[in-house]
Amino acid sequence: MLPLPLKSAYLEYKKDTDAVASWLASTAKKCGFPADQLKSGSWDTSDASSVSSKPSSKPSSSGRKKGKARKAASAAVQATKSAIQGVSRYIVAIADYHKLAKHIADTADPTITVPDEFVATIDRVISIRSSFGERLAEHGVGPDTEADLKHRHFVEVLKKVREALLPRMSSKASSSALSKAATSDEISNRFAGLGVEEPSQAFLNASDIERPTQPTEDKTTYEAETLAELEDVLFTFFTMMNDLARIRDVIRWIWENYQKGLFDIAAAAVATDTALALGRGIIDEAEPNFKNFEKGTWGVQHKFFFICCRRKGHNIDSVVSDDASDNFNYEMYDLADECFMNTHRCLLSFLAILSPDHLPIIKEGFMGHYDPTTNRDKLPGHAKFKEDQILLMEFLSELTVVTRVIPSYPVEDEFMRGVREMDKTNKVPFSLVFAAQTFLDIHHLLRADVSRGSQSLQNEIKHLTQTLKDHLDYHKKSKLRIKNWPERMDDMVRLVIKQGQEMLADPVYQCKISYYRRNKMPIASSMRPNRILDYSPVLAGLNLLSFRGDVNSIGIDAANAWGSIQYAIHLYSALQNEKLVDRQFWADLEMAQALLPDSSFFPGGNAPKTPKKYLDTFVLQMGAAGVPRGIKKGLPVSSIFVEKYLKRTEVPWTPKNIHDIVSRSGFETKGELGKGNLLLWQIDEKDQKDIEKKRALEVKGKKREKYLRPDELIQAASLALNAEVAEMAFPWLTLHKSCWEMMKLVKEKNHQRLSQIFGSGYLNDKSQMPFVIGYIFMTTCGECPGHLRTMDLMKQAAEAVKEYVTRGSGDLCVKLLAEMGHNVQFVNEEELVKNNA
Repeated sequence: MLPLPLKSAYLEYKKDTDAVASWLASTAKKCGFPADQLKSGSWDTSDASSVSSKPSSKPSSSGRKKGKARKAASAAVQATKSAIQGVSRYIVAIADYHKLAKHIADTADPTITVPDEFVATIDRVISIRSSFGERLAEHGVGPDTEADLKHRHFVEVLKKVREALLPRMSSKASSSALSKAATSDEISNRFAGLGVEEPSQAFLNASDIERPTQPTEDKTTYEAETLAELEDVLFTFFTMMNDLARIRDVIRWIWENYQKGLFDIAAAAVATDTALALGRGIIDEAEPNFKNFEKGTWGVQHKFFFICCRRKGHNIDSVVSDDASDNFNYEMYDLADECFMNTHRCLLSFLAILSPDHLPIIKEGFMGHYDPTTNRDKLPGHAKFKEDQILLMEFLSELTVVTRVIPSYPVEDEFMRGVREMDKTNKVPFSLVFAAQTFLDIHHLLRADVSRGSQSLQNEIKHLTQTLKDHLDYHKKSKLRIKNWPERMDDMVRLVIKQGQEMLADPVYQCKISYYRRNKMPIASSMRPNRILDYSPVLAGLNLLSFRGDVNSIGIDAANAWGSIQYAIHLYSALQNEKLVDRQFWADLEMAQALLPDSSFFPGGNAPKTPKKYLDTFVLQMGAAGVPRGIKKGLPVSSIFVEKYLKRTEVPWTPKNIHDIVSRSGFETKGELGKGNLLLWQIDEKDQKDIEKKRALEVKGKKREKYLRPDELIQAASLALNAEVAEMAFPWLTLHKSCWEMMKLVKEKNHQRLSQIFGSGYLNDKSQMPFVIGYIFMTTCGECPGHLRTMDLMKQAAEAVKEYVTRGSGDLCVKLLAEMGHNVQFVNEEELVKNNA
């Protein structure tokens, strides 16, 4: 299962080949195709994988398997697929294709027709595979005679299938198939001009690929037999690398925007790690095809690198160097970088020194000195590789400490996950190669700015931790308790404070110090805490997301328990409506209203406009049981990722789920990022509900959703995450305290009149402070028996609000956000649209 929906070239091709096999097998079976004529001799799924000989454990000496070993490779892949429990799978042998097609064509049932989708699908497979072998030959990687015959046999089988089914095709599809068959040479010539990264473009350019489906009563999952020839292996690797290159590009795009100050560190980190998860999904699907090749994925990667070199005009002699101690020509560094070769070499070197008995702690400077202020573009290939080696070796050391010794480390990214797998299996998974390559790409781009993410994390944690401490101190000194906020909630606050302090102290650093002392080793003066975060802005961002998620949740819970923010907004809105307080007078409260939907504060989502409605809405918000209606927790996109990283939950990244996650965003884009006029525009709550209703109808009608390319998907996720940063980082606890202090001042200003009207015991407890606002609304609309309607208390409340705000307490949250690196400006909406038009 892929973690996210995407238009992967490799997976699109695999879907096509499986769709052809599935339709042929299921339709022929429906038409009564005799089982004894199948290569496997049965429709029984338990025997279906046995279409080839048993695998041989001894590898051949060449770069690809020969004879029985090749058959064994095919069987091994098929057996792996069939072993998945609970799924009935049947592997359709290539040798059966034509027989199945002929049987379908000859059936007496007139209702059996060949769907147009089948014709389009088989056409795609034929054209792509016909062109690929020719392109390999151009680059000096031609198959041997036996393999060439098998390759041509596969293509010829598909052509014969298409020809056999012509009588049962629609007139349109039949004409298309005849045209394709007549111009096969033209197709090959057209594709012959493509570069090695381009065979998959036909898939990616198609906006909505439709494939044939099997009869609904047949529950078997049919898959095409996997071929283990050199060309098949390289085709899989080429298309996989093409997908990864696109993901790599969009990750660079993320960090370019971060470098410009356009993207938040946490949003950039989440989007990057999600992109790497996309890549891992593609790799996990493709990599089993390489395991029987000599040296596995590493061996196939060498072949790929050689082909890329040939494409650039290099010969074999220029790829290697007799003078280099490691037989690698560093003048080829940039090309090797494109192919992930340099990174893979470093990982293999690190794996060689891994020992289960010792922590591979590499001291700063042991591998050499890395100077990020150097102009990398002017460095020769060997110096560039040396930089990569220093960065990777030192960072891999940090990650291994975490994976082996610190199971409670707050987050795990794809890079850390890959290191854990490498340490466990003693093998380098290619998904780790991709994650490590991305790590280097970020360093190459940011250079000395790479530690900025760590600085942002530490700064924000310090400020947010202080808000937690202030909250506890304020309630302790004020002796404020309420049943909606039991002692265990304070314990939770203390726990989060402790977690923040531990993060700042750096558990990795503390672990290394203990290791040195235990082994009586000298501690280098250059050792510093938070090196792991300085090296990885992705880990810094994910840790920040995790901490923000905790603090945000506590802040909203506190506001809901005490009703402080909601009731303050009720009063503030009424004062503005009565023109007793100016618009945008209280910056913090204005921002809270901008960040959250009106339904979080007012039942029905509309602020009341009359004195009677002030009271009625307040009573509804208070709730029949005296428990305030809660602020609706927002962050529809970020909250999913907080669950993933904070609780390490296994989010089921199905196409439907990821589509829902991205489309849940409460923002839409206006303008373009590249033109500098991009706006993330908050969708009106009513419009959002209409969008959700439309989506529900589409799901009910089973309307097919458009799949996004990896770059499109990650770009959409990046923007959605960045749109929620202000709400997530907002210091809700600080606003909770401000609102409570304001209500205390309102009470003081109106205490004498409130006592006269409602009696001296109008409040039984400090926790009932919001009742003061309800009493004022009662006097405003004349709901007090024996007392005339009066605006006097509302006016006194306005004076209290003005006094509180003007003494410097109205923008505490906005200032705190600025100190954490989130600058907020209040602008006129109409002017903003006009200026960005």
